[in-house]
Amino acid sequence: MKILVLNTRIHSVEFDVFEMPQEKGLCRGVIEKIGLDTALVTYKCRGMAEEHMTIQSVLHHKAAVDGILKIITTTAHKIIDSTDEIGAVGHRVVHGGDKYFESVLINEEVKKEIQELFDLAPLHNPYNLKGIEEIEQMLPGKPQIAVFDTAFHQTLPEIAYRYPISGRIYQQSKIRKYGFHGISHKYVAERAAALLKKPLKKTNVISLHLGQGSSLCAVKSGVSIDTSMGFTPLDGIMMMTRSGNISPGVIFYLAKSGWDMHDIDSALNRESGVLGITGISDEMLDNVKEMLSGNKKAKLAIEMFTYKIKAYLGSYFLLFDKLDAICFTGGIGENSDIIRKMTCTGLENIGIKLDSVKNRKAFGIEAEIGKTGSKTKIFVIPRDEKVIIARDTYRLAKKS
Repeated sequence: MKILVLNTRIHSVEFDVFEMPQEKGLCRGVIEKIGLDTALVTYKCRGMAEEHMTIQSVLHHKAAVDGILKIITTTAHKIIDSTDEIGAVGHRVVHGGDKYFESVLINEEVKKEIQELFDLAPLHNPYNLKGIEEIEQMLPGKPQIAVFDTAFHQTLPEIAYRYPISGRIYQQSKIRKYGFHGISHKYVAERAAALLKKPLKKTNVISLHLGQGSSLCAVKSGVSIDTSMGFTPLDGIMMMTRSGNISPGVIFYLAKSGWDMHDIDSALNRESGVLGITGISDEMLDNVKEMLSGNKKAKLAIEMFTYKIKAYLGSYFLLFDKLDAICFTGGIGENSDIIRKMTCTGLENIGIKLDSVKNRKAFGIEAEIGKTGSKTKIFVIPRDEKVIIARDTYRLAKKS
């Protein structure tokens, strides 16, 4: 069965086509900068020697999804003859609330639940749903599967997911830690177990998903026991445009000072984090370049970013009798040797020792970058949520 996997975001749509159950990748790509005449379309399909890249007008998500379907049906390296060959479509959905403990076949009720969670994941759920609705229009009748980022964290113990608020608020409003990037953290844990040559149920790792959104996850005996993101994807460590954890009093103070809730939400989600400190860019590469050229604001922002990571990493380290590995993933984690180096500096006293030569060579590839004899292994594991989504999509589509 051929499975199409989509990760629909605010300004991009990532896509993969898999032949299942073999898990054979047939085509993968991304359409970026949606909404512009200069959108970047990048893909590589089976049989292509090199990645194909074009700049074209993609003004909305409908055009992006339509473009993806054309790529996989009309390129010289044809993956499928027609969209009839697509057996099902799997979607990454960021927030599943307290209702979805696993992936589900999408119906009207599921779409309604995703929509009701818009306020808790404003940069994600609205666009996840848009991808679902576009496929519904273009491929009517095709089974669609929602694979939730929050599902992997349903194993958190109550001491980790409860907030110290009244039981009344908890029960009425379902305010608790949900956690995110679960699909990515699950994949990292599985790959780490394979690299360590250990059963997943005996594997202990801390997964560091570092990208536009960033989170850490403590995975003990193969399951999530704590994670840095909480009730919404705004929580946790400092990110590229998101503040991460700040004093709740800041929100009250701004509200009393005349800010409305929409402006506060926008400020903390879109204008904070690294971008808020530097005012330069929401891309880490740009800020690293500025830091290396002597920009003090960029240096401060990146030092803050890695400091926050280390603070969480250190607290999670104490949750294990023995930690097997820390694993870097996500666009920043995979591709920035400087961020990895700054994160690991000072961790030698807890047995995390980085090999600087191995670290510099690891760019977008799976690699071990710890020193020989490092008590805790250090891995770079490129993110691959898509294969996890494809597995669940295939499994549920067969039952539909």
